Amino acid sequence: MTTEQVCAVLPEGHPLAGRAELTLADLANEAWVMTPRSSWEPWHRAYQDQFREAGFVPNVVQEEAGVQSLLGLVAAGLGVTRLACSAASLRRTGVVFVPLTGAYAYTEMVWLSGNTAPALHRLLDVVTDLAATTDLTSTG
Repeated sequence: MTTEQVCAVLPEGHPLAGRAELTLADLANEAWVMTPRSSWEPWHRAYQDQFREAGFVPNVVQEEAGVQSLLGLVAAGLGVTRLACSAASLRRTGVVFVPLTGAYAYTEMVWLSGNTAPALHRLLDVVTDLAATTDLTSTG
């Protein structure tokens, strides 16, 4: 349905915060705050592979389940994280979002084949329209 750039989320004032773009390898020596592996196994499996390809295992110093909590931990200087760039609309102070080269988040929908419920088809129409016309990275 949609594809979105993933950003490194850094505390304001971080030495890398002024860069236009980062690679995951640029963050190899950072402390990380992330969601617990149990929160979404496929996501963590993909991230583990991406960290390995970048040549490191992240030093995870804190785990929190919610995006708002992760943003608060980054703002407090506990570590860095990576989130879809649209998460920038959730917090405007204390953190800086820097796009990660070649990193994207994909949003997809699935449903049971043969489902003819009118509500499902209306939902698909609305979501498809929103995905095509909404800038997820805008704030406000």
